[in-house]
Amino acid sequence: MELKDRIAAVRRAAGLTQEQLGELLGVSRQAVSRWESGQTSPDVSTLAALCEKLRVSADYVLLGREPAAQNGGNAAPFQHCPLCGEAVFGNTCPQCGYVPGLSRDDDGKRYALVTTTPPIQKTDYEEDLLRCCGIPREDGRNLLKAAKEANQCAVLRRGLKKQEVRWLAGHMRRLYGLRIVEDRGEEADNLSSLPTAMELPPAESAERREGIGFWGVVGAVVVALLILSFF
Repeated sequence: MELKDRIAAVRRAAGLTQEQLGELLGVSRQAVSRWESGQTSPDVSTLAALCEKLRVSADYVLLGREPAAQNGGNAAPFQHCPLCGEAVFGNTCPQCGYVPGLSRDDDGKRYALVTTTPPIQKTDYEEDLLRCCGIPREDGRNLLKAAKEANQCAVLRRGLKKQEVRWLAGHMRRLYGLRIVEDRGEEADNLSSLPTAMELPPAESAERREGIGFWGVVGAVVVALLILSFF
């Protein structure tokens, strides 16, 4: 993940639209859009405000890593991604790209992501189900077949925290019609009948645009933040 991707990731994990993040930081939605497409990068003071308001570390936003844990300077050996189940060494899941450390906005409730409509015809949906939800390819093919042939709803993931379910919904929204419902331990077959618990976040865009001179900008921001840290 690059800087533009990490800015988008922390915004979605916080459940914010580009416009809402812009309002929080005192910039326009267009400015946030340019950051996330790699056309420009936020200045040092704006990056600092982003990290403070979204409660994420500058090490993650700028470098893609968290500071070492305080237990003698050694980070935990690994954790499991709450979305796809992949082992995470460090900070970012190598399979789906989620950052487990972002799940700090915990309202005490747990949520499930359920489908409402079959996916649009596409041949590699099972790859998306594997990557984002940890659903094995064969199970994913069966789930897609049931959705298309019998118009059956499915539970993509359950037992997720608020930020986790919103991040997953943003990435899976281009595949399915989705709803987020509160998961109180009901049988899986009953989850699809529950009322909607929160609005869906914006869909993850499939298009990625590269910024000109991107790494030069990142380098300058990193150096500036390091200098500021000494004052």
